[in-house]
Amino acid sequence: MKRQITCSLLLLFFVTWSCSKDDDSEMLEDEIEIVEALTITEEILILVNEHRQNIGKSVLTRDSSADSFAEEHSNYMMAQNKISHDNFGDRFQYLQDDVNAVAAGENVASGYPTAESVMEGWLNSPGHRDNIIGNFTHIGIAAIKNPQGVYYYTQLFYR
Repeated sequence: MKRQITCSLLLLFFVTWSCSKDDDSEMLEDEIEIVEALTITEEILILVNEHRQNIGKSVLTRDSSADSFAEEHSNYMMAQNKISHDNFGDRFQYLQDDVNAVAAGENVASGYPTAESVMEGWLNSPGHRDNIIGNFTHIGIAAIKNPQGVYYYTQLFYR
């Protein structure tokens, strides 16, 4: 309920802030898509941390550097029209350089329409689940929607 109220208030703020007499409908649609992308990544964070807490693990802190690297990779996968871990070593190196990461993991996915469905997919996969419950302290999340409405997801974990 609290999450629903927060999301509704966020949407109301963005719609109110972005609307003026000279705004066109395309701009409003773009603003709503941005809010949807923010909402789905926030939902993923909540679901990850709820799962971790349910099994006695500490919650992960969201990190803007990891978010940026995750977003870059989701855009890359969207451009390639496939999911991959291409260049993960580079992302880990960037995390080492930016935030002194000593270990990292990555989950990717596409085609899941909601935070709940992508989390269910990851949790049903042993390797992805291991990252979600792993010995990490921070997370970066990206969910980028292509023009056809298909999401490309990246989670970057590190400690």
